[in-house]
Amino acid sequence: MPPQDTCVPSSLTLRCPAGSVIVVTSAEYGVAQVDGSCSYTPGDCIADAMSIVVCVSDSVTCSIYATKKKLPECNDQFGSYVHIEYDCVPMSMNDPAQEYNVCQQNSTDITSDRGILKSPGYPSQFQLTPSECFRAIHVPDNKVVRLWLSDLYVSSAGVNCPNDHVYVVDNVQTFRHCGLKRYAYPYLCSSTIIIQYKTTTQSSFYRGMRMYFEIVDRSPNDNCPTGSVTPVPATTPSTTTIETDVTTAIPIYVVLGIASPIRSFQICKGESHTLQCPTNYVVAVRTNIYGVTPTDQCEEHDASKHCVLATDPTFYCRQSCTYMYTGNRVIPSCSNKIAAYQYVEYQCIPLKTELVSPNTTCPADGSKVPIQIDRRGRFQSYRYGSFVMVKMNCTYRLKTKPGDIMHIYSLDVSLSDYSSDCTDNKLSFIEDGETQGSDFCEERSFRLLYSTCSNEIDMRYIVTDDSMYFSDGAELYIESQARPSDWSCGKPLPTTPIPPTQPTIPIVTQTAVPLTNETSMFARDEIETDICFKGTSSYTCPLGYTFIMIDAFYGVKKQSSNKCGFVQGDCVHDALPSLTICRNDAASCFMSYPTQRRLAQCSDNYADYLHITHQCVPSRPIGTPPPITVYDICDTNAPIANINGVVTSPNFPTYKQTNTECKRSLVGMTDRVLKIWINEMAVSSDGVRSLAEESDEPDLVIYKNHDTKNLNDFEKLNPSIRDVCIKDYLIINAPHVAYVYCGTRKFAMAPICAANIDIQYKTTSTANFLYKGFKLYFEWVPKPMDIICDNNPLPSTTTPIDEVIPFWAQNLQLSPILSAQICLGTAHTLRCPRGSDYVLSIISSSYGVTGTGLCEIPAS
Repeated sequence: MPPQDTCVPSSLTLRCPAGSVIVVTSAEYGVAQVDGSCSYTPGDCIADAMSIVVCVSDSVTCSIYATKKKLPECNDQFGSYVHIEYDCVPMSMNDPAQEYNVCQQNSTDITSDRGILKSPGYPSQFQLTPSECFRAIHVPDNKVVRLWLSDLYVSSAGVNCPNDHVYVVDNVQTFRHCGLKRYAYPYLCSSTIIIQYKTTTQSSFYRGMRMYFEIVDRSPNDNCPTGSVTPVPATTPSTTTIETDVTTAIPIYVVLGIASPIRSFQICKGESHTLQCPTNYVVAVRTNIYGVTPTDQCEEHDASKHCVLATDPTFYCRQSCTYMYTGNRVIPSCSNKIAAYQYVEYQCIPLKTELVSPNTTCPADGSKVPIQIDRRGRFQSYRYGSFVMVKMNCTYRLKTKPGDIMHIYSLDVSLSDYSSDCTDNKLSFIEDGETQGSDFCEERSFRLLYSTCSNEIDMRYIVTDDSMYFSDGAELYIESQARPSDWSCGKPLPTTPIPPTQPTIPIVTQTAVPLTNETSMFARDEIETDICFKGTSSYTCPLGYTFIMIDAFYGVKKQSSNKCGFVQGDCVHDALPSLTICRNDAASCFMSYPTQRRLAQCSDNYADYLHITHQCVPSRPIGTPPPITVYDICDTNAPIANINGVVTSPNFPTYKQTNTECKRSLVGMTDRVLKIWINEMAVSSDGVRSLAEESDEPDLVIYKNHDTKNLNDFEKLNPSIRDVCIKDYLIINAPHVAYVYCGTRKFAMAPICAANIDIQYKTTSTANFLYKGFKLYFEWVPKPMDIICDNNPLPSTTTPIDEVIPFWAQNLQLSPILSAQICLGTAHTLRCPRGSDYVLSIISSSYGVTGTGLCEIPAS
């Protein structure tokens, strides 16, 4: 039938002659390059629209309603039209001999050039099949089969249609369907096509199956594969299945039941990309890189030419997920520039390979438990899946064939109830000749944990604290491969022998210049240092100052000949969230890099160094007269008009309940922005986070669309806006945004543009030995050139917006309904175009709880 096009929004009616049924072969949204066009022209962006097709009855007509829809595949533009292609398929044959029973006993191959296959009793007397039914269609040379599933209505229960289904099998692929379906198969280029049918679930609604086929001439350009066709087993192995409705050949890695090759994609500002793996496979992100280019424009990823930062994935993927780069990621290690692109490498890894681990406790004699890896395997710790932890100290000897290495992926490592402290419970990988290895205790996302240096390795599984309520043990996927000739593995060799009389651990001491007759105290300049592998560094600030870590990352040298230390072009990985030392209000800090970190985001190379950026900021006055003023937040409510100062809770560091809210205002200065350093904070977290879990992110960011200095008044107008840090909190309250903190903290805030800032503090929890209150240092600093302060202050990490007027706003039309997703601890600014010509109206707002407990893209 000729294709049909219609503008959106509108409806379209498909029609077929009597005696035939409509089967839609394809449906696409299109974004027209030519204004007003409602049909496809070369260059139009198109996206799948099969979701709007609901043609499942034996009617000669079918109506399709084409609504306006934003298309992520087309840079979030709205579709201009819908393009539909469909076939009219016969429901019956004039010659009864050309209608076949798919379950006919002792049947022969079907050799006619057309025909219909039906299930027993179709359509009004639905019957169950005692076993799997098979019929084969023989295809002559130089011919191909066209096949339509013109009606299917059976049960859709279970994953991968295990008990009720129709399979179509040829030389290279298998199509699987169940439930209510009509489907046009692609050309099937095979000498034999096998139809499999099975039903075990009864219902008065079910009809069974009807299928129409034609044998047509093969194009001379088609080169059909040869080989025998084997029916799919009645219970299809989960490691070789593909997703329902996948119309391409089964990937070879799915057939083998192994991980996919490493794939990659790159997205620029405002772009998105959807990752999709086959059924029973999940997405394991290997590399997540942000890149800054010399031109600040989006260019093809090149780590040798761009300044890059490798980070952990920001959210959790399962079989599929969508990445989107909003274009506002600031890279501190790249001169605080904004990344021009995001580059991601990932694999699809199988979930249900065969188990290779024994479900037993450790040997009583302490011997190692051998585990042989023959290409692939899945490890589960003892009693995994029961959520009952058992005290254990086992060593497993993983081994594959000589000349191979092993890649070990996390399917689930939950040993310490979401804490990153691996002291009591951990999983360790220890190479031969080493006494320590890489430790893991919380890896609840799918990712590559470790790649071995040889074909054997010790894996230690240690549980000394079995009182965990939200931990289940460990499940790993392990795969072997031939060791690449350029495999970079093991510790780097020294270039020259180290004399035994010299210390083997270099010590670097960073000491700030001491105070010498200073009459005032201000924040010192930021200092960057590198700690090489096996090295240590001791940092000391002047008396009266506190040490604050601003940034930290691991780095792999771009050139092996380079000296240890950060050089532009090195592959780096954020380390600040994992460093939980030096969190008190102290002037000194001792740090070391004793265990070399292997960075999956940097091609599995070992990090050569740890790069630290730190700063010394005032903590208490030294000398007479005092060079800096300390303010008690609860002493008075008088505003603070000094250029800098220290603000503390009452009696800090001795904790004291306030019961009522204390507040002091910081009065701004012309052409200056406010910087705040939290020297130390330790109050109750109201159950939001553990006190051992530091973070520089606020628990909540409240954006206000008018100047409401009194946050309490604002919350009275919006009573549900705050659900964290209710009884104990520290709030940095600017006119248009408020940052809410509780728990334990020590960090530096980004500069804030505002004329006045309120500091609000309250504690109602009873004292314990962990609580101290808070101390912060503030300073009004000259406004940098790259920070734009206007009437709507924003954090400095937000760049000015080059406004693009959407088509609906050009004529002051009502916008379509827009949406945004905000994960816990993050913020998102909603804006309307054209300044005061538009106002923003919230249509709906909802919270979501995911099955994994992590932030996921909502299902549509």
